[in-house]
Amino acid sequence: MNYIILDLEWNQAISVARMIRKPVMLHGEIIQIGAVKTDENFNLQDKIRLSVRPMYYKKMNPHVERLTGITQEQLTCGLEFPKAFEMFKKWCGDDFRFITWGFDDVGVFSDNLTLHGLDPSFGSNYINLQLIYNRQTKSEHLQCALAAAAESMGIPIDVQCHDALNDAYLTYELCRSLDMTLGIAEYAEYAAALPVPLAKDAVNNIRDLKTMLYDKRVTDISCPKCGGKLKHGQWLFSSGKSCKTISNCPADGNFLIKLKAVKISDSSYTVMRTVFSASDEETAAFNEKIAQRKERRKKLAAQGNGGQNDKNSNV
Repeated sequence: MNYIILDLEWNQAISVARMIRKPVMLHGEIIQIGAVKTDENFNLQDKIRLSVRPMYYKKMNPHVERLTGITQEQLTCGLEFPKAFEMFKKWCGDDFRFITWGFDDVGVFSDNLTLHGLDPSFGSNYINLQLIYNRQTKSEHLQCALAAAAESMGIPIDVQCHDALNDAYLTYELCRSLDMTLGIAEYAEYAAALPVPLAKDAVNNIRDLKTMLYDKRVTDISCPKCGGKLKHGQWLFSSGKSCKTISNCPADGNFLIKLKAVKISDSSYTVMRTVFSASDEETAAFNEKIAQRKERRKKLAAQGNGGQNDKNSNV
């Protein structure tokens, strides 16, 4: 069996109004496929990079262009997605398993396959390397950036990130730095332990992330069981674009709410909202983090800076 270490780059709609909603909510249309093929011992076998010409999001989103360096001219020179997919599928072979950095790539791949009437389950048996990295490095950042993870492992970054092949190769270097035999052996166990969302939706046309927690379109969230309005606790930010809280329903108990903002244009974000059940242990652990944050603020205030340097400060 081979491992296919996959990375994708995708274009986004210029505005929410132009976002494709059928047959899928298309948050990203693939414009680049990059992959590294290894044998079962992670010896390098081959590499591939394919440029894809979008059918729907034909105008290059300025944010994506700055991130990837892919220009409007380059966007028009790629292969149509069905042709690129057939080439990639043949290159993968019959006996393989994907490895990705995070959950997003396989989800976007599935949506693009559905969009073109192709089998959306292709490569669905995959390994999210973030989970192995988090377990073996005891990282608290569940969605650590690829470059940050590479830096933490002492892997030099001497190429442009957000190029599909470069990022796939960087992911391969991370595989070589981790105990993949142990990681893969344990993967099914801790992947199965990940919480399953009870509800998931999106709020469009968010203009300012600094005030999104004051926007009722974002914070009015219904209990996924009874439909009643959830009462939120304090919000804890893991980055400027992601935060979470424990919310309560008098009838059905506690829920974990996660918000993640995705930039659509220079002046607009879509906020993805996900609701999970929250056990007593998870609620206690979250409250402990809130208490630790309060203690940090007190110490910083005592030092005379009023806690302004605390990156996890609440909105």
